Amino acid sequence: MVLVAVSMLQPVAINMYVPSLPGMERALSTDATSIQLTITVYLIATAIGQIIMGPLSDRFGRRPVLLSGLALFVLGSIACALATTIGTLLLARVLQAIGACAGLSLARAIVRDTSGSATAAGRIGYLNMGMAIAPVFAPAIGGLLDQAYGWRASFNFMTAMGCIVLTYAFVALGETRPVTGAASSFRIWLASSGRLLSLRTFWIFAGTLMLLSTMFFALISGAPYVAIKILGVSPGEFGFYLMPMVLGYICGNFVTGRFGASIGVGRMISIGNVLTLLGLFISIGLYLLGFLHPLALFGPMILTGVGNGFSLPNAIAGAVSVAPELAGAASGVAGALQVGGGAIATLIVGRLFDTDALAGTPWPMFIPMILGGVSALCLGFFAKSRLLQ
Repeated sequence: MVLVAVSMLQPVAINMYVPSLPGMERALSTDATSIQLTITVYLIATAIGQIIMGPLSDRFGRRPVLLSGLALFVLGSIACALATTIGTLLLARVLQAIGACAGLSLARAIVRDTSGSATAAGRIGYLNMGMAIAPVFAPAIGGLLDQAYGWRASFNFMTAMGCIVLTYAFVALGETRPVTGAASSFRIWLASSGRLLSLRTFWIFAGTLMLLSTMFFALISGAPYVAIKILGVSPGEFGFYLMPMVLGYICGNFVTGRFGASIGVGRMISIGNVLTLLGLFISIGLYLLGFLHPLALFGPMILTGVGNGFSLPNAIAGAVSVAPELAGAASGVAGALQVGGGAIATLIVGRLFDTDALAGTPWPMFIPMILGGVSALCLGFFAKSRLLQ
């Protein structure tokens, strides 16, 4: 349970405040591109943090690195709540991301430390469930807090949550690191990562993972502008319109866990990519036909969520299975590419919303989703036909 709690901080910090993005733009006297950077820098810091947290915990121990990260998350959340300029807010988001990344990265390492192969998969499943549930409720809670108390309330909530999780981890979590070769872990990781990057098969799976992530983060960063600024939805209502995609993602993960082994990695990726694009194109079609209700735009995204639930876990499984002896390095590099793709998508969305020709339409959200989804579909078919027969 403590690992579920620390794993939830990262998705909460991404999703809870997104209903406040348009209001933050006004309050801080900035533009959409700069506000989108609060997501972009968070994702970049998370990508970098995922790479370095593992070696740090191998060297100094899981418990001190995790507790230090949680304390940094609390300090970053406080700084976000007190920020009066966009520059200060961006710096605070970097601190918050690096802190949350400790929980994201080390929870899986602790599972590996404390579980045999027969139980590790089930426990990691609980962690993924916690991370999937957080985006269901975080935007709704954040929207209600924004409507009642303003945009800073979400960061105050994150501060309180971080304090509770830090206290829980301090009391409940002991040291789990195996006492073997810790000092040389970073050199080993560096060498194995270099060899991994030369494997073409790894890039196919990791590239599919990265491209799919651009769709998710383009939706997360673009949806508040579409719903609140274009469709007139209140921040309190907005969070509920994101639920179809996240609920679809949870269902897709369940189907993957139940039937994925019998269907096969390549086939699951291809089916998932088709469903992902199907949901997106239904939404675009309804928009072009003049249906401007939020349900018309976000309701079909349940198919996109199901598709992601099929594709993402299998792309991750493919990436870490290319060379089993490099699974640790593959997990870190693939995770960094996944979050890095999301960072690029948020930056593109912000730029497009600041373009006069597109500012009053959903196209700044749709365009990166189309590009990412079509590219992932092509790469996924290639993985299926060339690598998994």
